[in-house]
Amino acid sequence: MNCFHVFYCRCYQFLFNQIALPLVAFPEPELIEGKGSLLTLPSVLKKRGYIRPFLMISKTVKKSEYGQEFLAEFAKVGIQPILYDSIPSDPTFDSINNAHQIALKSNCDSLLALGGGSVIDAAKAVGALLANPGLSLPKMRGLLKIKKRYPMLIAIPTTAGTGSEVTIASVVSNPKAKEKFAISDPKLVPQIALLDANLLKTLPPSIIADTGMDALTHAVEAFIGNALTKKTKSAALKAVRLIKNNLLEFYRNPDHEEAASNMLKASYYAGQAFTRSYVGYVHAIAHSLGGEYHVPHGRANAIILPHMLRRYGKKADKKLSLLAEAIKLTKDGERKETKALAFISWIDTLKEKLGIPNYFSHLIRKEDIPSLALRAAKEGNPLYPVPKELSQKELMAFYEEIDPYED
Repeated sequence: MNCFHVFYCRCYQFLFNQIALPLVAFPEPELIEGKGSLLTLPSVLKKRGYIRPFLMISKTVKKSEYGQEFLAEFAKVGIQPILYDSIPSDPTFDSINNAHQIALKSNCDSLLALGGGSVIDAAKAVGALLANPGLSLPKMRGLLKIKKRYPMLIAIPTTAGTGSEVTIASVVSNPKAKEKFAISDPKLVPQIALLDANLLKTLPPSIIADTGMDALTHAVEAFIGNALTKKTKSAALKAVRLIKNNLLEFYRNPDHEEAASNMLKASYYAGQAFTRSYVGYVHAIAHSLGGEYHVPHGRANAIILPHMLRRYGKKADKKLSLLAEAIKLTKDGERKETKALAFISWIDTLKEKLGIPNYFSHLIRKEDIPSLALRAAKEGNPLYPVPKELSQKELMAFYEEIDPYED
């Protein structure tokens, strides 16, 4: 990347993060947490006067014993929710627009999202469409395009990783263009986030691994970027410490209530960190791979993360060394470069224990690399306050690095 373009990116980031964003209010959801807290939600809605909820729910949760118990609580308080359970793993234009039309016709007064990040992201988009009749999904793409906030959106995550219950972003897919893009606006932050570890008990180990690494990526990219604040620094450090102390335990024993609760909180803290301090090229590349090849987002982040941290080199050493110190990977007197490498090595080891490979294998088609790199460059430059700016050409080389297998 030439000096002029780096200068342009840095100026943009300074003006945006130091001058424009401080003028924007970042709401935080009211937090309801604890084992069994899901079952209290119908009563909470009734007491607050919400009697026509539109419930976007994953099929898995809907069929589960705990999900059925939750739905039964509505009848006890005299509420009949409208159910929608057709959100795919990557929320598409069609699925979101379909949900929006049903919610509109139901004359709902509240939105509930019970599921993984895809369900919550879809519900955010539906809320934005309901509150802003003149906007379409493509018109909301990017930053600060939403005019009005939906009056009541409640997010209930069933995985510990995306942090969507606290973020300003909704990631949607356009299958026709084979791309994912983010709609980002503080008006997308849910009014209530409910964290109930009971919802995580039936997660497969692979989902626990991928979503846990997703949370770690959120925290690390927020921490090493150039838009870190005192508050987001604290949130990122809390997330990394909780992940270090709980992810493997949760992966090995999904019934471990304390580990599950701690991972939910880690995901929440990581979401707090990156919704204000942003992510970086790991996410930009993961989004391009998800749009083109439907790679699960957390898995893509996990594979890419240590490679990109090494690519940043000395530009990230200082902050990576602080992360290493925070989770006690270092010794007194070690150089910051040594500490940074220790942190990256810890990620490599964690991935191995979680059964996540170091590279993609025969996934990325060479002929796709120029367009993939262009998408990642457009997403990352100039918005993401990364430690080191990378050009499209440098990103092309990186795609070859993370999938080195020849046919």
